[in-house]
Parts: sequence; C-alpha cells; structure tokens
Amino acid sequence: MRAILALLLLLAGSAARAQCPPAYDWSGFYPPAILDRVAQRSGPGLRSNFEQVMLPRLTDHERQRLGGVSLDLSRREYPDHPLNFYAASGGKVVLPLSSIRLVSDLSLALAWLNRSRLPEKRVFDYAAMLAFRGPAPDGVRAQPLATFGVPDGADADPAVEALFQKIFGTTMVFTMAHETGHLFHGHRANVDEARSRQQESEADAFAVELMARMGAPPIGMSFYFMMAAPFECPGRSTHPLSGERINRLVAALRDNAPLFARDKPSPQHERQLVESIAHDLGDVAKLLDDPDIRASMRLVGLSSKVADFASTSRPGSTNPGTTRQAFDGSYVGQWTDAKGTALDFRMTLQRQGSTVRGNYEFGMGAADLEGTVEGNQLDYAWRWGNDYFGRGKLRSLANGELQGTWGYTRRSDGGGTVSATPR
Repeated sequence: MRAILALLLLLAGSAARAQCPPAYDWSGFYPPAILDRVAQRSGPGLRSNFEQVMLPRLTDHERQRLGGVSLDLSRREYPDHPLNFYAASGGKVVLPLSSIRLVSDLSLALAWLNRSRLPEKRVFDYAAMLAFRGPAPDGVRAQPLATFGVPDGADADPAVEALFQKIFGTTMVFTMAHETGHLFHGHRANVDEARSRQQESEADAFAVELMARMGAPPIGMSFYFMMAAPFECPGRSTHPLSGERINRLVAALRDNAPLFARDKPSPQHERQLVESIAHDLGDVAKLLDDPDIRASMRLVGLSSKVADFASTSRPGSTNPGTTRQAFDGSYVGQWTDAKGTALDFRMTLQRQGSTVRGNYEFGMGAADLEGTVEGNQLDYAWRWGNDYFGRGKLRSLANGELQGTWGYTRRSDGGGTVSATPR
C-alpha cells in the first residue's frame, strides 16, 4: 500500500482536474448463474459469521435497540454502483450477491497476484478502468478473474487461499458490522452530505468496536477502500468516502487496540497488526483527500484497456533459438522523469518492417506508442489517456538494450529518460 501511495503521489500537482466517474448501468455485470453460485458458496459462510459470530458479541443494550436484525443476501442489483451494501427498513443488512461477488473476485485476484509476484496495483488500476470506462470497457463485460487470467482453482493454493480469506473475510465482516451500526444508530437516507459523512463515521466506529470484541482486525479494509475509491463521487454516493472519514476510522482502530489484543496468545503482535492496518488506512486517507491523486486515478482508468491486465500474455515474445530483431518483444527497465523520479516499467513492442507499435506500463496505467525505425533508432509518438502525449527516441545497443529520451507534445526529450533490457 505504501508503494502504491508513492506511485500516485508522483503526479500530484500536475494532473488534470479530478472528475466524477460517469454514471453507468451495472445491472447484469454477472449473469444469474454466477449469482446462484455466490448464494450457494459464499452465502452460508456469511450467514454463519453474521448469526453465530457477530450477533453474539452485541451488548444487551445493542440487542434491545436492534431488535430482530437479519441478513438479506439479495439477488436485487443496485444499477448505479457495483459495490453497494446497505441497511434497509425492517432491520435488514442487505448484501447484494453481485456486490459480494465483485469483492470476492477482486480479493482473489489481489491474493493471486501477490503470491504470483505480480504487481498488486493492477487490481486498483482495474477498478479505476471500470469506474471511468464502465462495465464493458472494450465491448465485453470485463469480469475480474477472466480479465486478470486468474486460473481456475487458484484458491486451491493454500497461500492464495489464506490471503484471500484475510482480505475478503474481514472486509465482509466489517461491512456487515458497519451496516448493523447504521441500524443501531437509526440513521436515515437522503440526508445532506455533512450528515451523511457523520453517519458513516458512527457506523464505522460501531463496526470497529464490534470486530474488536470478536478479536478480528479488519485486515482487508485498506484494500477495499482503494478498490472502492475510483467509484466515489461527492454528493452521489450512499456511503461517501473521504480522508476525514478514514482518519476517524484510524482513530477508532487505535482506541480499540487493547480490546483487539485481549485474550490473544501474543497481545503485542496483535497490537502491531492493528497499528499496521491503521497506518495503511492513513495512507488511503491521503489519497482520498488529494484532488490531484483523484485526477490521477481518472487518468489511469481512462488510459487502461482490458488487455493490459492479462497477466499471462506475452505479446511479441520470440521463440527460443530465434534471432531477435531490435524493437520487437518484451522489455523491462526504468522510466525516469525530469525530476529524477524513477519507476520500474514493462514495455511490449511489435515490429513489422520499419513500423513499431506497442505500449508500456509504469505503475500508472499503460501508455500506447507507435513509431518508425531507421537504422538502430526508433522515433515514436506516445499517448497516455486523453491528456498526456508526446514523442520519444529509443536507440538499440549491441547487447539488445534500449536507451532513450521522451518529451511532451512535439518534443522527444526534456520529459525524462528510458532504459530497458529484453525479457
């Protein structure tokens, strides 16, 4: 999470003005057969956590006030937002199956990328792509597991399954406790933004204390808020995210650290875990309050394509034993800006004759490039999203390495440098 924050901060001060994501219709993102499987596979576990683990931790006063609170695993979709959980009249905590599935898929993709030593940030870039380009960015429904190429049975790997459960399990318990908090406080819908934020913080505090009684730190919350952040729009969200809200959540975590650690074999370890979660959430708060970083999320979303997230594809690769021509295949290296900030990047080039097309990913989405080779030099034009574009030059060295410069608009230098080696 700290590395992700560092990447996003690079564009602070230079990004375009932040804008809300367009309003898309999220109905049918998952077909009915998949939602049936969610009800069959995830439903019993969620209901058990709600009824047998969470509710018994309520105080007598809370039970009295809540009455017969119940869990509703709803097949009804909320078309305006793909991540929508809410408290409904009649004492119901409503978890739409489509939203459960999206959180599950994103959590599994994150766990699999982590254990495969692939960039976890792809999950948050993917969320930004969905938020700003919709459920079918390139003409097809971009469901997470297929988009990332997560293999069937990935959760059979014990390491993947363990991390998945930490992220997904604690996220869903926090969500259920949070919505129960809305019911306990008698919160109302359709209030002004200031009151809405206050209500969210009250429900968060209720959830943190309840999870502390359960001895279950909300490990997945920093990841969940990062996934949800690109979809947020001030005045349009039923569960508004803000740095102020997250900082209040951080304070509630730290206040309840002794309760989280109570009766644990290693109380000090538990307190350190809570502090680590609080630190990561503090980083998320910085992201949510910085308009330039929110604008960067938008640029990432607009510049990303479904094909960018296919973890197993290696376009342009050559077969063993063949002679590799310059400016063709996959490369890894460093992208550096004029301020000296260096980022690792991956580049894929496809050459046909003297024409080269490709893209490079440098931690903030993918930029496209196209150019012409003359001798050992490639002159190219690049574009990242709708707001950033320019030119560049790459020279192929005798050992196959590439070195060059890039610039903005019509310049091919002045923006920074690039160095890369074949994969």
